[in-house]
Amino acid sequence: MLWIALLFWSFSAIPLGASDESNPILTGTVNIVLANANGIVALTDSNQTYMVGSEPFTHSKPGQKLFRIDDRTVCTIAGFGAQSLPRFSEINSSAAGVLDAYVEELKRKGGTHSFHEKLRSLAFVFDSLLTSVGNLQHLDPATAEGYGFELILAGYDTDGTPKIAKFVISTHLSDGIFKPVLEEMHETTVGKELEHETAGIGGGPVEYILSNPSQVADELDIRRYAKSKLSDNGRSLTVADMETLAKSLARLSALFTSRTYAMRPFGYREHWPVGGLDQIAILEKGSLSKLDQPTTLFEARKLNMTPFHLLMGLAIDGNGVPGIVLYLNRPPQIALILKSRFRDGLVYLDNAYFFEDDFRDATLFYGGGVLGFDPSNRISNCVLNIDGGVDRKSPAVLELIAKFPWKAVK
Repeated sequence: MLWIALLFWSFSAIPLGASDESNPILTGTVNIVLANANGIVALTDSNQTYMVGSEPFTHSKPGQKLFRIDDRTVCTIAGFGAQSLPRFSEINSSAAGVLDAYVEELKRKGGTHSFHEKLRSLAFVFDSLLTSVGNLQHLDPATAEGYGFELILAGYDTDGTPKIAKFVISTHLSDGIFKPVLEEMHETTVGKELEHETAGIGGGPVEYILSNPSQVADELDIRRYAKSKLSDNGRSLTVADMETLAKSLARLSALFTSRTYAMRPFGYREHWPVGGLDQIAILEKGSLSKLDQPTTLFEARKLNMTPFHLLMGLAIDGNGVPGIVLYLNRPPQIALILKSRFRDGLVYLDNAYFFEDDFRDATLFYGGGVLGFDPSNRISNCVLNIDGGVDRKSPAVLELIAKFPWKAVK
């Protein structure tokens, strides 16, 4: 059994003041990942944006948007960066802080984790993060938009295959309850030709340039890319070529997204949602070869949260004993349970995330807590028992009922 303590939390909804200049929602701006058989380049900017009323401003401190997950994987983040919670100073709602904890515990405990496992578990972690932080705020629809989130994962799988992936979490506010929605998740195996992913407000201009490089023909790096795109779909681009291309794309996206705002009673000000120092990671031949970012400028992030446990390889058998409880995860802890086997008895689904697990001849009970039951789980001759107080029309419950061959649903 492998235990990895990841830090996370769960709280009830408590009204707080909305975001303002002293309590900003910090958001990300542009992420660019380029990859072919020669290697992978990931680049982000450093600017952080916050709103004062309806006007955007650039935060005085840079934000970390590029993270080393392990020796063969990095990720970038865009959208929600942090939200200060004045009445709950012990809670760090920084996306970067959560990634710090995730990375540190994976490093400390070791073990081998596939690219897909990291993608799915990170999506679950950030869905829970945004649920908790969003419900600690007194949100209106305009404020809720600030909690959108995009993550790009890039690197090499356990067999050395290069991959890039992305998930997008949007926001939904209904009757005062904040619920993130996983809008998109996809994973791409990188071959010889150029593959890419973008995120953030600067992603649109980058996508346009990559599709229409002739529109920026005066840029040397764009011309080189255009020539390669036409002749071999990006196969001939070296890692150095992709790095200079990513830098040019980031610079151009900064120009395209900059705005001028009128100041009262006179004058103007510039807002640059994209910009600041580049953060760059390069991966080649199965591992991370370069990580260049202004780490001395980032704020220290200290987490003080409820433990979030990762359990792998469990093999629990009820041996036909009626009513035996095979697994019980006690709130407020949340468990991430991977590649485990459950036989007979009663399995509680609340406050846990199950991924690639096998259930046979068991009763699975859901009582309305945190629910993460991935379609990769396998069900054989099992009954699903849902508590009477649970909303059966919620998307998570509907998916739980519909996606598996239950013997019966009670």
